[in-house]
Amino acid sequence: MSDKIAGYLPRVSFLEATEPGSLTLARLYLEMATVLDHSERLAALSLFDKADHLFAAHWQTAPDAARAGMAHSLNNRAALEINAQQWADAVDAAKQAVELRRDRLGSQTTGQNEAARLDLGYSQGALVLAFRGVGQFQIARETCGEALVNLGVFAGKKNQHAFILLAKLICLYTELCQQTGQNPDPVLLLPLAKAFYDSNQT
Repeated sequence: MSDKIAGYLPRVSFLEATEPGSLTLARLYLEMATVLDHSERLAALSLFDKADHLFAAHWQTAPDAARAGMAHSLNNRAALEINAQQWADAVDAAKQAVELRRDRLGSQTTGQNEAARLDLGYSQGALVLAFRGVGQFQIARETCGEALVNLGVFAGKKNQHAFILLAKLICLYTELCQQTGQNPDPVLLLPLAKAFYDSNQT
């Protein structure tokens, strides 16, 4: 048993006895899986599987919470597989996370979708890394462009998490353009540059 999750065991035992099918237990399995790194990949995957099973069981009764939890689990599973260089598994998990998070963003009202949009951006970023890892550079570049379009609304805004993610994706996009022998799309990048510039003038 990993020292990283030993502290979770009393709470897990309590929830498994008192709330064996709950979303609370699913989220705890997910948290435990996420603290493990690729050196403990099999243990982490087992915990992700347990979490996903419980999230799926709530698909009809608590659809928004279940889908959000499943997307979070798939996103973190993709991150684990990327770190383990298990590229095909990373692509599969990230694709599913993107699909769920895109659907969830579409169901949000305009005033509520900032967090959902950022979540989608993280999963799109994971998918870019996974496609790059498996050698599908063209698809990785296209996916990165889609992520930049999704996150473009954050350009110039005071959102540190979005700023860091956008900066990383812009760097990835330019690298992938070089790898595929294509020029960066000015229609994509110039509005972002203008928004960042304008924000620095205020």
